[in-house]
Amino acid sequence: MVKVRGTIIYPGQIDSLLREVKGASSEYQVMIDHLNGKDIVTVFFEIECGADIKAAEGELTDLIKSRIGITVVPKGVSVGELPRSEKKSTRIYDNRY
Repeated sequence: MVKVRGTIIYPGQIDSLLREVKGASSEYQVMIDHLNGKDIVTVFFEIECGADIKAAEGELTDLIKSRIGITVVPKGVSVGELPRSEKKSTRIYDNRY
């Protein structure tokens, strides 16, 4: 759990929204940075080959904005680019502090 711009975000929320995005896999990472006085949330997610990356990024942005209430910067990457872990993995990286 992390609080961004007054909104609490749980990793399970992002995971459930990614299941609704066509072509997206279950692997993702959330990076939170503080730039120019604002919190910037970037969501890296894996997308299957052949899927439309721009459409998936737009769909994810709309889902997160409507369900969680924050605006994110989505970044679709190829399957296998994000690190894997055999045990419980860290999905949210908070670089604000």
